[in-house]
This record gives sequence, structure tokens and C-alpha cells, in this order.
Amino acid sequence: MASEPLPLASALAGESSLEELNPGVAEVLDAALAQFEEIGIRRSTIEDIARRAGIDRVTVYRRVGSKDDVIQGVIAREARRLIAHVNAATSPLPTLEQRITTAFAATVLHIRRNALFNRMVALDGDTFLPRITTQASPLLAMGIAAAVGLLEQAQADGLLELLSDPQEISEILIRLVHSFALTPDGAVKLQDRAALEQFASRHLTPLVMGHGRPRASGD
Repeated sequence: MASEPLPLASALAGESSLEELNPGVAEVLDAALAQFEEIGIRRSTIEDIARRAGIDRVTVYRRVGSKDDVIQGVIAREARRLIAHVNAATSPLPTLEQRITTAFAATVLHIRRNALFNRMVALDGDTFLPRITTQASPLLAMGIAAAVGLLEQAQADGLLELLSDPQEISEILIRLVHSFALTPDGAVKLQDRAALEQFASRHLTPLVMGHGRPRASGD
């Protein structure tokens, strides 16, 4: 019996990966990523993606769904890869400031240097940008959840006091990251890792620590 297309809302929310939910999806997403990076979203078809993957178009529909589902799947997987990259870069660091500055710089630079992101902005800005701006609520939720996880890990490691509202502070951090990644040219020049880390050290670390509250006795 053919499997049902992937529930993208679940995947975009970070509840489980596309590959875990539906075997064979990685093959489709790999082909789609290569296709989008080469000629863009608008000019790519399900037939093109199927051809790259060495399967037929019906199999693409069965494994993932429509072209829009494939696009969302590719973007969601790139977001999960970014989260994994940041987690790996920050988890061994011994101080809260190092974790915040590294997370901020690594995230902004990863997005700016991402081949899919740059290709889509150049070729399909009118169709791609809404997916990462006005229609990006699922991606924002993924980012916020990842930031909450980083802060909770810092608390567990004894680097951070309890936060009054970790969800709120995480959203502020993610929205700042989003702005600096998408619109790099502004009055504040954050073009390289050193500048990004210095900015985070001056502004983001105090922001996080200022939302802390004393631990209750026995915590």
C-alpha cells in the first residue's frame, strides 16, 4: 500500500525529521536541493526532481507530495541542519557568553553562506522570500524552540540562572538573528565573525542575563 505524503506541519515544527517520517524522502530532498541550487525554484518541476532522483514523478508525490511540499521539505531540512550545526558548535563551550556569541555568529554566517538561500534570493526572490519572511511562522517556531533548548542546556550546565520567560527571550534572539541574516547592510556593520561575536557579547549576553531570576532554594 502506498504511504501517505509527509505531514509537513509536523516536520516544520521540528517534531520529527522528514526522513524519519517517510523512508525515501531524503532521496527526493537531495535531488530537489541540487535542482533548486542549479536553476531555482520557479523553473524546477516535479519531473526534474524525479529525474535527478532516478525515480518517477508519482513516487515523488507519494513520498513527499506536491512541489510546494517538496520546497517546504527542503527548507525545513536546511533549518534542521543549521540547528544541528549551532548545537555542535556551542555545546562544548564553558561559558554562557561564549555560547551566545558563537550561536549568534554561527547562525548568521551559516544563513548568509547557505547555497540554497543565496541561489533562491538571486533567482526567485519574489517567491522564495515570503517563505522566509511573511510566511515563515513554522520556521520561526523551529528557531525559537532551538534557542529555548540552548538556554535550557545552559541552565542545566549551571551557566545561567532561571529565566523569567525563556520563550519570550528566545523569540527576541531569533528575530534579531533573522534580521541580521536577511538584511546585512545597516548602520551596525556585522559582516564578519569577529564583529558578530562582539555585538552578541555587548548586547545579547546582557539581554539574556537580564531576564534571569534567582533560583529558589533547592533548585
